[in-house]
Amino acid sequence: MYIMVPALNEANEIVGTVNQLLRSMEPLPIESTLVIINDGSDDGTDIALDEFANNPHVHVITRELPHAREGKGAALNDGLDWIAKQTKDLTHTVVGVIDSDASPSFKILFNVYRGFIHSKYDLLQTEITINNVHNFLTLMQEFEFGVPNLLQQVIRMDWGSAIASGDGQFMTLEMASKIRWNNSLLDDLEFSLNGLLHGFTGGFLPYTLLPQEGVLTYRALIKQRVRWCHGGMQCLIRYGKQLFLSKIVPSKLKTDLITFMLIPFISIIFIISSLIASIVLIVHFVAWPQKTFIVLVIILILGIAVTTMMILAANHYGIQAGRTYTFREITTMIVGNFAYSWMLAPVSFIALTRLVLRRNEWAKTAHDHTTVQENSNSFEADYDQKDQSLKNDAPNDRMAK
Repeated sequence: MYIMVPALNEANEIVGTVNQLLRSMEPLPIESTLVIINDGSDDGTDIALDEFANNPHVHVITRELPHAREGKGAALNDGLDWIAKQTKDLTHTVVGVIDSDASPSFKILFNVYRGFIHSKYDLLQTEITINNVHNFLTLMQEFEFGVPNLLQQVIRMDWGSAIASGDGQFMTLEMASKIRWNNSLLDDLEFSLNGLLHGFTGGFLPYTLLPQEGVLTYRALIKQRVRWCHGGMQCLIRYGKQLFLSKIVPSKLKTDLITFMLIPFISIIFIISSLIASIVLIVHFVAWPQKTFIVLVIILILGIAVTTMMILAANHYGIQAGRTYTFREITTMIVGNFAYSWMLAPVSFIALTRLVLRRNEWAKTAHDHTTVQENSNSFEADYDQKDQSLKNDAPNDRMAK
């Protein structure tokens, strides 16, 4: 197993992340190497990485300007090129991609290892959980990853294949070498689409939670989501026709993915029509207050009912994985989903503007340095308490194989 960690100006996080990964990889019953890709950092990331210069399980690749900062995909391809020189075993080598703000444990990596042993998938995607739920924004990001995204992935598994979606994606070296990463702003979706078109399939691990930071401010959230939305639009333009005409991608999965990529465009129409409908409701409320009030109540009840059913459905997998929400959190998610949806309303308009103007520069997600440090400090206790039994099982699993 090779795990790639792209790093751009991560001086405050990178040492803690590398140490945590090394401790997580050490008990694995397979050889594992950490590949850090320093993508033109100018904040001292290179100096911080000097600490691992003599570690045989860490390899640092330094990309320098003007050929650095060309996007996450370009950085990953450089890491992949190095890995391809280390081994020719394409089918029994796993390549992972983990962001520098993630908090992976041995349990996560061991579940991925077993997932590849006991399945024929070419790609495995872990479930994402937000580890810094400190405010409304981070709670709603947890809702996105833990409810609609989880349910989408489970359904896609039934329809033929899950896709890479964010942090914690692992694939065979065969798939990575054949597909590689292009320059889309949504690199994981583009990688998955290319993989499906070439006959590779993916699995989802709903009981394996990879902790990741949520962004803490509204401005940072919009910046992140604009990149994701813009990347989805790019993927629809580049791969929509190929996906539609493909004879190897199952029809249900094909419909789901095309619809998924159309959502940014559909949301623009939906937002405009919703604004018009809101104005009409206000006018009607003045003329017919009682009837209009009843209509508003029905709309709210339907919205609350749909969100509640989604949370209940996703809660099954959350409990299995050891993740539970408090009553207060569930209530906030249900009620707050209305406000959160409107808070994200500008995203599709900004993304479409950038698409038309061909402004394709990569916008890096802001990290909360305090959270990363806290995660690093608490890792020892978490490792000892939760992962020791799995560590003892690892050699036995190797013998079983």
